[in-house]
Amino acid sequence: MLEDLTVWYLFLGGTGAGCLLVAAALECLSPHAIAVNGGRRILKGPYRSFFAPAYVAGLAAVAVGALCLLLDLGRGERALSLIFQPTLSFVSVGVFLLIALMMFAAAPAAFWAFGRTGLPEPLALAARVLLALAALSVMTYTGLLLSGMPSVPLWNTPLLPVLFVASALSSGIALLVCVVFLTGSSERFASAASRLRAADAVAIVCEVILLALFVGAAFLKGGTAQASAERLVQGDLSAPFLGLVVLLGLVVPFACEALVRKASERAVVAAAVLVLAGGFFLRWCIVEAGMAVDIAASVMPVLGIQ
Repeated sequence: MLEDLTVWYLFLGGTGAGCLLVAAALECLSPHAIAVNGGRRILKGPYRSFFAPAYVAGLAAVAVGALCLLLDLGRGERALSLIFQPTLSFVSVGVFLLIALMMFAAAPAAFWAFGRTGLPEPLALAARVLLALAALSVMTYTGLLLSGMPSVPLWNTPLLPVLFVASALSSGIALLVCVVFLTGSSERFASAASRLRAADAVAIVCEVILLALFVGAAFLKGGTAQASAERLVQGDLSAPFLGLVVLLGLVVPFACEALVRKASERAVVAAAVLVLAGGFFLRWCIVEAGMAVDIAASVMPVLGIQ
């Protein structure tokens, strides 16, 4: 019952939020990137080529993910009701989280794109903190959306939101790495790019551990959860799961980022693209594996449909 648009939302929403979270953290750790004149913030030129595309890429990913979520509802009046007649359903809450994240991300994106803002530094710092909290909320929510369906044993575990947070962080860093290298900022910010790759390697390790725990817990549950896990590791989904997610999406990028210290620019971008592809197929495989049971009774309340 969950369509491909839902998978795209889970991926783009999480990845964009992860990219925005990392960008906000890096901005907080870069005090020399901004000069304060008369209480107003003025950016320093070299940093603009780094932060402007980072914020714009993250914001664009979240916006497209939100569009996928709204299109997946199927009817325009249903999408409007989520906004103007909100409920406590997962989808309704998710829509407002996405709106909040895009609002908080628009300010730094505009600042780094156009060079000035009327916000004093204390307010700008508060905006970055709110942006980070909203981004983390969206990253977590993409997993809660599925884990809140109790009739799907594979999804109904607290490990799933944590796994999706780790994956969103890794994919967000990968998106940021792609932006840094494709915009030509990697040489000027070589140290930051190197640290981003190291951070992504750590995130991948965490993701591997959580993925192993997630699959192992499904086997231990038995019944439908075990049948779903078997589809992932030895059934009809084993090729995309083991090949695209585990091997190409986790093992190969980790080897490139952790073991090859001075990889070429093409190799770095290729590794980041593999992380992004692996993040998408991780969600696709988990959604498809969960389809082994009748989920209609569970999906309806989550979507706010009576």
